[in-house]
Amino acid sequence: MMFENDEVNLHTHTYYCRHGSGNPADYLAWAEKAGLRVLGFSEHVPLPGGLLSGTRMDIRLQPFFWREVEQAAAAFPGIRVLRAYEGEYIPELMNYQQELKEERHLDYMILSNHFLWENGQSRPYPETASPAELREVVRQITANIESGLGLFLAHPDLFFQFGCPWCAESRAASKDIIECAKAHHIPLEINAYGMRKKTLTDGNGVYRLTYPMRQFWELAGEIGGVEVVCNSDAHVPGAIMRKVPECLAWARESGLTVVNGKLAAELLKK
Repeated sequence: MMFENDEVNLHTHTYYCRHGSGNPADYLAWAEKAGLRVLGFSEHVPLPGGLLSGTRMDIRLQPFFWREVEQAAAAFPGIRVLRAYEGEYIPELMNYQQELKEERHLDYMILSNHFLWENGQSRPYPETASPAELREVVRQITANIESGLGLFLAHPDLFFQFGCPWCAESRAASKDIIECAKAHHIPLEINAYGMRKKTLTDGNGVYRLTYPMRQFWELAGEIGGVEVVCNSDAHVPGAIMRKVPECLAWARESGLTVVNGKLAAELLKK
């Protein structure tokens, strides 16, 4: 069973995440139009006690969500549907997430760090390149990679989103993250959602994406031997493949190996 990289998307959300729209059938309808053969539904992992409830599925709604996914998959037999959650690096809940993966018979989990986790609560990524803060960014992202929980690491360069500049310190942090992922054979995701967001200006008035950070991926190419996935991270149905071709182009230009098709084939063998 072989798939082209642009026939596979492994990162998809729905209205269940509370900051997206559309139901599973809506996404599959757009996926069919886009020529996708494999679609992974990867809603943000629901957390106990209503933790991060504003941006996560209510834990009680899991049966309804997966029932909708199954019904939608039956209506679109030409697309292979995979089950996943996008996890979160919260040290005290890593075992919980592993148990949830098994309980819900998920095909995979996505590793994700959306913020810094400190003293039982989330803190936004820094706007500056403070060495101490970047060391903590690296520590938490590499600990997530080393957890063994996920198939790939989503938007590893998300820590640039609030204005952290590309400089010697952030380059060193990026290098540590890339090399850790390479050592643990964890693909890194070039995320199209960031390409669809507003741009930032640096101190010189030059516009750039919030993420992905182009220099991060050029560095990955310099390091070599790095595998990547290119996903939409769609939160609305019409974005199911929007900007993914640009992500694939970045990978080619940086000399990176894209493994969407390879991962899908391996998952569907199980």
